[in-house]
Amino acid sequence: MNNMSAPDRVNSTVRISMRRIVGLDGLRAIATGLVLVFHLIPGWAGIGYIGVDIFFVLSGFLITSLLIVSSANHGGPRLADFWRRRFRRLFPAVFVATIGASALAVFAGADARVALGRQVLGSLTATYNWVEIASGSSYFEQASPLLFTNMWSLAVEQQFYLFWPIIVVLLLRRRTRWRIAVSLAIATGSIALHIVLLGEDVTRSYMGTDTHLWGLMFGACLAFAMSRTVVGRHELAASPRSAQWGRAGWVGILAIMAAGMTIPDSLAMYPWAMVAASALTVLVIRALLPDVQSAESSALRAVLGSRILSWIGVRSYGIYLWHWPLFVIFYYRLPLLDPMIVAAAVAVLSVIAAHLSFTYIEDPIRRMGLRPWLASIRDRISRLNPAGAIASVTAPLLVLSLAGAAIITAPAVSSAQQAVEDGGKADPDIHAPEGTPDANPETISPIPGGGAQSTTPPTPEAPEPTPEPTPAFVGPATWDEVTIIGDSIVLASQYSLSEAMPGVVIDAAESRSIQAAPTIIAQHAANGTLGNFVVVSLATNGAISDGNVDAVLDAVGPERKVVFVTAFGPPRASWIPDSNRAIASAAQRHPDRVLVADWYTAIADHTDLLAGDAVHPGREGAKIYAETIRTTLTP
Repeated sequence: MNNMSAPDRVNSTVRISMRRIVGLDGLRAIATGLVLVFHLIPGWAGIGYIGVDIFFVLSGFLITSLLIVSSANHGGPRLADFWRRRFRRLFPAVFVATIGASALAVFAGADARVALGRQVLGSLTATYNWVEIASGSSYFEQASPLLFTNMWSLAVEQQFYLFWPIIVVLLLRRRTRWRIAVSLAIATGSIALHIVLLGEDVTRSYMGTDTHLWGLMFGACLAFAMSRTVVGRHELAASPRSAQWGRAGWVGILAIMAAGMTIPDSLAMYPWAMVAASALTVLVIRALLPDVQSAESSALRAVLGSRILSWIGVRSYGIYLWHWPLFVIFYYRLPLLDPMIVAAAVAVLSVIAAHLSFTYIEDPIRRMGLRPWLASIRDRISRLNPAGAIASVTAPLLVLSLAGAAIITAPAVSSAQQAVEDGGKADPDIHAPEGTPDANPETISPIPGGGAQSTTPPTPEAPEPTPEPTPAFVGPATWDEVTIIGDSIVLASQYSLSEAMPGVVIDAAESRSIQAAPTIIAQHAANGTLGNFVVVSLATNGAISDGNVDAVLDAVGPERKVVFVTAFGPPRASWIPDSNRAIASAAQRHPDRVLVADWYTAIADHTDLLAGDAVHPGREGAKIYAETIRTTLTP
């Protein structure tokens, strides 16, 4: 018995093809926009990363449909031909973006080249996600972003293109309900594994191919379920539920856009926001299929199929490839530049790079093949005058040389990490790692996916003036009466702190936020190590509110003094001005209990003493940090 449905059977007289679906390129444009806003503009798109899941659903749907077409025309998917076409479609753009961005990184400072060798390897071999997982890298580390972090999702898709066709060969021998059941089972298993691993390693859970498959599988389910509609040449009858599907499509696209732009990120979004976005994307695609014929669906096609959205959608692959490396280069080269200016520049440059790549590399190679394209380039060069021919050959060689130099000179760790590691050393010859007067922020998000978070500008908004200490203030008799609770800023300054205040108790850890302070204070109180003067330096990794201040004061008790240290960071650190104002307000509300060590003002005119992230102090900056706290405690 033949279990293959009509579109899967070989027809010796009619060649079957995939029907044109208007609006898919526009959907790609929406997905690209969400991701760019999420990455480039702090606080504007809390869960804009769901744009990646839209791409996954589209890929699962289109790739599965193409495999069904191949099976219908040839009696089974031609895997070698499929993989060759995927390589021609994907690799040229990846190669150009990887080598081009690596070359540009030479001009952005050493921090932009951290671990570049392994990143390039992962990017060019479609294994970026696993390379970074194996290295212990964190996807959510925003303080020192890596140049090619965005390549993780392309690696997931490329690995899907390798194994999924083999599974489809087997599934096409079964009835449609079996195909859908297996796809849903894989999706469910991926969601379950994501949840299981979430508590152990968020990066592993988010970036793993096996733990982020549901979107691809949802798209495959739709392709299997609607194969008669998507594949074939026969006349299509309108779906009796066309109006409902059309309305559902509008609900889907509006819900995706509203959620991506308005819902704040939190651990609860993993994986449920992404699963929901994937399901809504299925609704949108279903509404765009040619059997849905209603006023609602026509309007949706008109919007998503508009010329501008289609133009962007066709180039969305290249835009996605280029936007993150360009952002990282700006991040390290001009860290104090207004984020809106950076976002505009990166968006424009990404579109230009994507258009040039698509027009002169991707599309010609897709149509002609790699060897014919290379032959055509050689022919064009041969027709140029000697100067033009030399320039045409020299330019790509120069780019390759710069990329090689970037890889060879890539440091193992960022200047910020080096500053933290050097902070406890006594060697006076240690200097801050490479940094510039316009360095960058420690933006370690307190929640996963904090792509839109940062650490504040040193220029526009200075914190409110530090209140004068009350006349009755009496400082510590000895420095062992002082307990400093801090984050990596304190770690980077710990030798200078101990030198300036011998005997001081220091409790610091990377990525620590103000939320942890009450618990840490309680532990020191229980252990008898809490001094009469408690210094809290935790404004770098998240906002400080009046409630946080009150919780700290409750934890230390009425008999102790608290010194809050203001934070300093670049414009993307959007919470720092508010945190510094909350600290100043605390000193006004509790003049007898709260003092302010104004690190912001102390370092604002000396950003050359900070590491490349414009947050962590080098050795000389650490001396200023320690002196700021010491003088605050000295009456």
